[in-house]
Amino acid sequence: MAEPHELGSYLKATLESQPAELTRLLADDSAARAATRLRDCSRIFLVGTGTSFHAALAGQFILRSAGLEAWAVRAFEFANYPPALRHDDGLILLSHRGSKRFGRNSLDRFAKDSHNWIAITGEGSLLEGDGLVHTVAQEKSPVHTASHTSAMLRIAQVAAALGRPAWQSRLADLPRLVQVALDDGNAVATEVSHTEFRPVTHFVGGGPALATACEGALKLREASHLVSAEGHDVEGILHGPPVHQAATEPDRPGRAIRGMTCLSSKPPLPRESDRHRRRDLQACPGAL
Repeated sequence: MAEPHELGSYLKATLESQPAELTRLLADDSAARAATRLRDCSRIFLVGTGTSFHAALAGQFILRSAGLEAWAVRAFEFANYPPALRHDDGLILLSHRGSKRFGRNSLDRFAKDSHNWIAITGEGSLLEGDGLVHTVAQEKSPVHTASHTSAMLRIAQVAAALGRPAWQSRLADLPRLVQVALDDGNAVATEVSHTEFRPVTHFVGGGPALATACEGALKLREASHLVSAEGHDVEGILHGPPVHQAATEPDRPGRAIRGMTCLSSKPPLPRESDRHRRRDLQACPGAL
């Protein structure tokens, strides 16, 4: 039986722990040491499920920014429909607990023929082997946050060990930036109180921001249990909700999509998104 606690307290405490956890991991070189297992790989596949797959999505761009060829693949796909693997391929498995079936199957299949793998996982994980890189203690909240940011930091540490990314010198500032985001919590809460998220909220992102869009939608669903949310790539949003809207509300072709939040690391997004803007987008000022 779970111990008595205030609703949301586990999540709040974990969110607030992130700067300290990131600082701790920055002082730990286990990711850099494990990266030697991937030193001579021509390609690196990042594999995960759910939030871990979203970390893999972000991770492929982190590794590419260091000059590496990297591809994110869902664990189910890698386990059941794998690419034609080469002898010099590498694998980064991401798993909070090491308990997901297809993540474990992916690692087992790959590890039979190669030692070019690492697994980024939480403390107390069920995974075993010499390639483990740990993040944080298992979270009490089912809404994984610190384990997610820590996993992406671990990928960044691997990238920095294998290449020379332009952002490497700024990595040490990450805990401070996360603290700034946490300090904005009250302002975000105020904005949210004026925003309508129902019946559905659409998160949109391109490139690295696609990972944020997918994870943002997942977190909104997990944390609220009240809102339907979807993550889309930039082109996909133009062929999904707008098409449904045109079919169900043909008399209101110009009606904006409720709750579309656009994210981009290279603004602005294509001009087609302009006709779908509305008040709700102010939750991410400057994204467009």
